[in-house]
Amino acid sequence: MYRNILDDLVAWKEDKDRQVLVLKGAKGVGKTWCVIDFATAFFEHRVHIDFSKDAVLKELFMTPHDPQFIDEQLMLLSELNLEGDHREDTVLIFDEVQIEEDLFVGVMQYARARSNLSIMIIASWMGMLAAENLLAEEITIRYMYPMTFEEYLTANKAQELCRIIEDEKLNGMTGDILPIVVEYLHQFYIIGGMPEVVSHFIKNHDYEEAEMIQKRILQEMRNELLKYSPKFFTSKILKVWDSVPEQLIKDNRKFMYGFIDPKARAREYVGAVNWLVNAGYVRKIHKVKSGTSPLLDQMDRRSYELYYLDHGLLRSSLLVAAAEADRDEHVFDMFGGLLSEQYVLSELTQNPNIERLYFWTSGATARMSFVFEDDGEIVPVDVQPTIRKKAQSLKVFRHKYGTHIAIRISMEPLTFHKGLLNVPLYGLWNF
Repeated sequence: MYRNILDDLVAWKEDKDRQVLVLKGAKGVGKTWCVIDFATAFFEHRVHIDFSKDAVLKELFMTPHDPQFIDEQLMLLSELNLEGDHREDTVLIFDEVQIEEDLFVGVMQYARARSNLSIMIIASWMGMLAAENLLAEEITIRYMYPMTFEEYLTANKAQELCRIIEDEKLNGMTGDILPIVVEYLHQFYIIGGMPEVVSHFIKNHDYEEAEMIQKRILQEMRNELLKYSPKFFTSKILKVWDSVPEQLIKDNRKFMYGFIDPKARAREYVGAVNWLVNAGYVRKIHKVKSGTSPLLDQMDRRSYELYYLDHGLLRSSLLVAAAEADRDEHVFDMFGGLLSEQYVLSELTQNPNIERLYFWTSGATARMSFVFEDDGEIVPVDVQPTIRKKAQSLKVFRHKYGTHIAIRISMEPLTFHKGLLNVPLYGLWNF
């Protein structure tokens, strides 16, 4: 399946001064598949080392060794001649470097001595790797996430629908095309963007099978959590992880430690939350105290919401069967629009024009799903799958902070009127 990250990988390959490429992303988003698919197409030779499966090579890079000795070991593994200038036809792929703290540094020390080779590093980790800040000038970092709706359409060989959505602002959306787009979106809400689930569903169109794969992925994530999380607060990490779905369906989606344990204190759980965020298991959205620039100065570090990695996994964790959701005509509004907010978060996260997302509340009277800053302009985002005429949150925010542009995300057509841009849920990747 084509993934948009491949464009970034090709651009890296074509850069004559390319650095070591570091691809980060949560477990299961398709990093290894994409890198190997890319390497197979653009390099004559490739060596893929998975540190989670090769203890010998893991130890090799965790202890100081002469680069020549490492070359010899890699040549034994791959039967390739790494001597001389093979920059253009050989790529070395080092996978799962996050499993040990010293691995990333070890690989980078080797890369420094072998600048004639193309080197790619894969980490199932979204946070900073050990010594990453000291190596910032030697690496190019890219991030990978679950599939977007555009990628889902492409995987379904519906590229023509992508073109129609892209042209909607010029030609509108015809009545015979819209139901087809909505049907694909309906599927995507249920299936989510995890590549394995998408691939199986496209082949078989079996919601029960998709549900089984989602539950297995959730269990595998839990197993990885138990295996690699710091042992001194693994139990707290599990409590936070298990509480996320229930925290999100509260009227107030703010993450509350007391919801986990009435006696819980922030200082006891902050490390657990940060580990889950860094590992990519959850996404943290901070509250801003006001809608004034710069938003970073308005961020309330103690108040935040935690979302899942993927809206399909969230639906499954909420124990709504895929087949049941398929029969629900109001899936876009399910759980008070929660699935829509999770979906919107995923789409906006991958928008290169949006650096950081926040949320905003005003007491118990108004809530802005997301807020971001664009060249000093504060942009509120209101997610309303079905437009509620009595909803006043967007109006309250715009009046309070005098914003010139606001975005409403709904199932209504793409329109712009008096500073309000209505973006249809199916066209988020295109605005």
